[in-house]
Amino acid sequence: MLDTATRKSFQERFHAIRTLGREDLVPKQESSRLSIRDAGPGAFFTYLGQTWWVREINSYQETSDDFNTLEDYEIHELTCLCLETGETIHFEWEYDDVLEVSMTKERLSFRNLKDDAGQSIDEDDLDQIADDKDGVVVNDQTFWYEDDWAALFNRGGRQEKVYMYEFENEAGSLFLTIEEWQGSGREEYRIYTSVPINPDSITLISKGGQ
Repeated sequence: MLDTATRKSFQERFHAIRTLGREDLVPKQESSRLSIRDAGPGAFFTYLGQTWWVREINSYQETSDDFNTLEDYEIHELTCLCLETGETIHFEWEYDDVLEVSMTKERLSFRNLKDDAGQSIDEDDLDQIADDKDGVVVNDQTFWYEDDWAALFNRGGRQEKVYMYEFENEAGSLFLTIEEWQGSGREEYRIYTSVPINPDSITLISKGGQ
């Protein structure tokens, strides 16, 4: 007998599959011209032999440090369900001269982070790390400071303030992001690693809603 979580996972995947009609399929001659930028909510795409359904799309809009002035930079976040495994993963894309795509790998907490001397770090250390352009160590791998910036996270017509601290390993093959969310009178932190992926490795099956 399936447990509740597994049963719900199967139900959601079956529901997603039923939403895909023959008329929604992208013609083969058009598929090569499309990218993840063309995916809307409810879209389907393949990546590395697995099929993904876009559950929702949200965005990070860069702002001034006080969150009052909008800037040009924007990241689009696709929350995607893998139809084969039931796993939920975030794919992100941005366009600045070229299309860049990444996908989340591992969720972390501050207990996973250390400085280059092997000492634990917490939220109070982030600004100093950014000012000094220092590194953060995760599982004996050093991630070097790349950028920090403020953004408004747009989801379902609501906006939330979030401050981003971004790091990258020496090879540029793995990213570390620390998000400081400001709302409900308190700060919340979300920490995760992500990997860059080749945009051409994603094939759109249907574009979904726009």
